[in-house]
Amino acid sequence: MFKLLLAITLFFIGFLLLKSPDENKKEIFKFASFGAFFAGVIFLLSTVIITVPAGHVKVATFFGKVQDNTFHEGLHIVNPLLDFTTFDLRQKTHKETAGIPAEDKLITHMDVSVQYRTIGQMTPDILRNTGTTEALIQVHLIPKLRSILREQGKGVAMSQDFFKETVQRQLQETLQVGLAEFLASKGLQIETVLIRDVVLPDVIRTAITETKRREQEVLKQQAELQRFATEQDQKVKQAESELRAAKLEAQKIKELADAEAYKIDVINKTLAKSPNYIELKKVEQWNGVLPVYTGGDNIPMIDLRRK
Repeated sequence: MFKLLLAITLFFIGFLLLKSPDENKKEIFKFASFGAFFAGVIFLLSTVIITVPAGHVKVATFFGKVQDNTFHEGLHIVNPLLDFTTFDLRQKTHKETAGIPAEDKLITHMDVSVQYRTIGQMTPDILRNTGTTEALIQVHLIPKLRSILREQGKGVAMSQDFFKETVQRQLQETLQVGLAEFLASKGLQIETVLIRDVVLPDVIRTAITETKRREQEVLKQQAELQRFATEQDQKVKQAESELRAAKLEAQKIKELADAEAYKIDVINKTLAKSPNYIELKKVEQWNGVLPVYTGGDNIPMIDLRRK
């Protein structure tokens, strides 16, 4: 509308300049009038020709009244008296953080992402009833999302249960179905609902941290006890090995002693049975040299005859 008024104004200025009575300035006014005329033509064309970007639609209003037809991507020749509102039909993501009370009365904060598209055929109704897609998000999507989250939290016994895969999967499915059914009639198509993060209450996080710390201490003590038990087991095995070696050494000494005793016993028995064996051994031990005596003329005689 503004461009149309500007074009009419320029045409009017050009007309006045051409009708100027001053002959000396007639050429200047003529040049200015042509300039104003061409500027008016350009502005007029911009009011009757519109372009719609890819992935968008435009909704027209005629003096405040919303038109039911929409203009899709491309070039269009339109009534210059129309005003247009542009809607983006491409996929968008809304991120929301909401507090969810569980049955234990503690508040868990959850980050949720909702992927959606604006329904092109319903953009006139959106403009008529809500205004824009951004207004639709604020008026309908966010309150409904928080309402479903609070309602689902009533079925969760403890806040830490929100970390369970089954609870998160059920929550996502409920959000997907609930938002899709509610917002379809409002002009939004819900494609995916994702739970990005779960932040437990401070008291729960402190308790979990303390529990983890104690578990780490227990594991450390168990590892130390295991190491001590391993060392003791090694010492026991070493002692057993040394004991077995000592027993073997003692057994060896005993057997050698028994063998020596047996040998002596056999020799004694043999000597008892053969008295001349000792004499024979004496003879075997003699080297054939007679003993030498000094201090007299008498030479001792040794009787080697057997008695």
